[in-house]
Amino acid sequence: MSVWFITGCSTGIGRATAEAAAAAGHQVVATARRPETLASLASSYPDTVLTLPLEVRDDSQVAAAVDAALARFGRVDVLVNNAGIGFFSTIEESGQEDAQEVMDANFWGAAKVTTALLPHLRAQRSGHIFTVSSIAGVRGSAGLGYYCAAKHAVSGFMEALSAEVSHLGIRVTVLEPGPIRTLWIPSGAKNQEILPDYEPVMKPFWDRIHALPGNQPGSPAATAEAMLRLAEEPDPPLHLICGAHAVTQTRAKLDRLGAEVDAWEDLSLSIDRKD
Repeated sequence: MSVWFITGCSTGIGRATAEAAAAAGHQVVATARRPETLASLASSYPDTVLTLPLEVRDDSQVAAAVDAALARFGRVDVLVNNAGIGFFSTIEESGQEDAQEVMDANFWGAAKVTTALLPHLRAQRSGHIFTVSSIAGVRGSAGLGYYCAAKHAVSGFMEALSAEVSHLGIRVTVLEPGPIRTLWIPSGAKNQEILPDYEPVMKPFWDRIHALPGNQPGSPAATAEAMLRLAEEPDPPLHLICGAHAVTQTRAKLDRLGAEVDAWEDLSLSIDRKD
């Protein structure tokens, strides 16, 4: 059995993963900004689940949670970076404070927890780091500019990390899901004041956003099951595209990128020259 360290366990994918890992007999460090939301999980698995407060943007809380996990279980085998927040706005109408908050939660939070655990994973020459990114980390979307920036950043960070640590026995998998039935939309900050010039793009966006909660096709439990399966795979993928919407959008991005490379290859190759 393994020791799982999971962030953002109050609801959604984090909670489903903590429950699935505990039910499978693993030891689980379940963390959340509001640890009281984890009381039922702790009471169901008193011997194998440790619940801790963790605001992933707070360096001191990250260090304390890692220390507590190692003190209780002696090691961490699987890290799941799940904590994050949504933010919905056009780029021009986004405030700097909101933009910074979404970057801190979705990129820096995962980076801080990962780097805090890396010395231990490196020393034991094993481990698996899962990070819940998004289809927004694969392609840009109107209305999600800063969220996309944060998710592109965390996807790129984890891809680079994989290149650095794979020879040390540390595996890295980035999950890039489409719509999952979580509280991401209801809980995310929103700026719905639309400048007239953006209405043709943003009105359909807001219609989709308002219609999604409760109707997302993706299952948090199925996402958790996928991570439990991949944790046992000797050669897991670096990227796991999660759900039909994400698969369709990823293929469309690859097609567009390939077409642009082909169309502009001559100009691209002209850059390599000795002046």
